[in-house]
Amino acid sequence: MTVVNMKVTRQKLMQMAVLNKIDREHLSVDTDKVRRNLDTIRQHVSRDPLMTSYMDRWEQIVRDNDIDGFRRIVDSGDETSNEMRNLSPLSILLDEDERLQVLDDLRDLLKK
Repeated sequence: MTVVNMKVTRQKLMQMAVLNKIDREHLSVDTDKVRRNLDTIRQHVSRDPLMTSYMDRWEQIVRDNDIDGFRRIVDSGDETSNEMRNLSPLSILLDEDERLQVLDDLRDLLKK
């Protein structure tokens, strides 16, 4: 597995875990914690129009609590969705144990 593919796979697993938690616990994504994380990510990404459009899309998803929009990003394998998952502010919804579980799942996947 190449480094790029491993990063894509890790982010997909991470966002799947977030989505599962949202579904399981009926969480809202429009929270102060998520908005602060979104602002932090926005400050650290380039001002390239494409990156700005991705961050604007995340802002809309958070503001609208658009779980179906998030689900489409998680489920899609296209390049835009890969980039969107990489910039997701929603990973903040996972606690440390849940993030570690995702890394364990990735290691298990790599052994196959």
